[in-house]
Amino acid sequence: MPFQCPRCHAEIDRNFKACPHCGEPITDFQRRYADAPIDGKYRIIARLGMGGMGEVYKVEHTYLGTTRVVKVIRPQIADSHEAHDRFLREARLATRVQHPNVATLHDFSGLPDGSHYMVWEFIEGENIAQIMKRSGVFPLRQALRLAAQAARGLDAIHRAGIIHRDISPENLMVTGGSEVKIIDLGVAKSEEIDNAVTKTGIFVGKLRYASPEHLGVLDDGQKIDGRADIYSLGVVLYEMLTGRPPFEATSPHQYLMHHSSRESQVMPMPVLPASMPARLQTVLARALDRNRNKRFASAAEFASALEEVERSLDDSEADATIRMTPAPAPIPASSPTVMERPSRAPVIVIALLAIAFAGVLAALLMKPKASQPPIEPVITTKTMAPEPEVPAQSTMEVQPTTTTTQTRGERTSRPLVTTRADETSAPLSKPEPEPKPVVPTPAPTPAPSIAAYVEGGDGDANDAVLESAQRALSGTTRVAVRANDATWSAQLARILTKHDITVADDADVVIHFDGALERLGRGRKRRSATASIVKNGRTVFRYELKPEEYRVGDDPAEAFARILSDVLR
Repeated sequence: MPFQCPRCHAEIDRNFKACPHCGEPITDFQRRYADAPIDGKYRIIARLGMGGMGEVYKVEHTYLGTTRVVKVIRPQIADSHEAHDRFLREARLATRVQHPNVATLHDFSGLPDGSHYMVWEFIEGENIAQIMKRSGVFPLRQALRLAAQAARGLDAIHRAGIIHRDISPENLMVTGGSEVKIIDLGVAKSEEIDNAVTKTGIFVGKLRYASPEHLGVLDDGQKIDGRADIYSLGVVLYEMLTGRPPFEATSPHQYLMHHSSRESQVMPMPVLPASMPARLQTVLARALDRNRNKRFASAAEFASALEEVERSLDDSEADATIRMTPAPAPIPASSPTVMERPSRAPVIVIALLAIAFAGVLAALLMKPKASQPPIEPVITTKTMAPEPEVPAQSTMEVQPTTTTTQTRGERTSRPLVTTRADETSAPLSKPEPEPKPVVPTPAPTPAPSIAAYVEGGDGDANDAVLESAQRALSGTTRVAVRANDATWSAQLARILTKHDITVADDADVVIHFDGALERLGRGRKRRSATASIVKNGRTVFRYELKPEEYRVGDDPAEAFARILSDVLR
């Protein structure tokens, strides 16, 4: 029987895993409720996304005609009692909060197959991460108003005895009327409950917005409280104003060091540019203090401070924005800089490319006539050291030396390689002849590598990677598994077989997995993994689980398998 794609409404085979017309992934849940509403009253309109716990759908109440959001527990974890308990806890916590800046829970119920779902208010709008990706930084007044509303919503959550623990741009929705709604209490906890540990490791939330308390920097006997959410909201506000978070790193370990260190020289307090009001700098510095006793005592106090800053703005300050690059280049691992000033490098690169292009054009226009000898370019060559010949079968030790060739309008460097075979240096060859003059041309731009799904990374970016992989791998039923350990291979094969995927060495789709698990003692473990899926010789999916310590949770293969089941469904 045909199935209607919820995005483009084309008639497709209901066994398809993705629509062949628009690429929309089709889930088992959508197929199951294609002909009948969920629980007899919620008709699926579209899939909005998926999180660590559930799949999220936009639905219509068939009797009331209202639009709602249904969140259903993911089938991959539907058999987990821990997952069901956490899902139920989210619903029970949500019923405690009624506030205009917090999304409203309307219903919670079970389905005949034993799974559960919850019904949330549908928010017409975008989250702050989507807005920044589309439009860049926020004007000052707008950023202050939205942050103050979020703080008021947090105050209501805290007064209900709940800590959100995952305040981030993705969890702050903005409606068309410029009103903030806090969403996703999936990792929230009641204040009377000890810090929860989920199946994904010791930390729940996003490292970029984590407070020191999120990362376990607490004295004995202390527990996380609402001041951790204040810290996270301060990080979000800084990013709304500047386009980047106040503390940056290239690995979970660096984030832990930067966010948890109490030493100012390791993680200096972020400073807003001089164009921002000094009183705002004071407010942000207090919200982002690593010592929670020096932060605002409550989210309501933080909101009042932000509202006071907004009231004091004059017209020249009200619409001010800081023009920084929204997505800065990754920090090199050898230079873990916490803050960077805006660079003029892009302008210089563009200028150099323009000069090179002008040189090429001039060379073409000045092509000599047949009766005239060609005009040779002026070249000055300075050779600091000759380049030796490398024996074909020698064992090499590479030592960087520089050979510099300078031409008019161009300077290039190449490494000089010396070799060592059996602890003796290879004889140097004769110096190379001077290079022939070549008109400089711009270097070709390398093809970008495929983005990776990063465990615990940006939710929107990960969702985009998953959807791209699902389209590329739609209809896959046979795969080959290549792992660095036979245990991982067997484990992945068992999981794939459970999901009706045949494992065969001659399959066109090959899964490459490289995992590491180290037991540190006293219940502590360290895990990491990288993986890729290659289809017909082309990489269509990459996965990264960066090195991290944990006590309770999945091993590397199990963590990858959870994502793999979404990719191949």
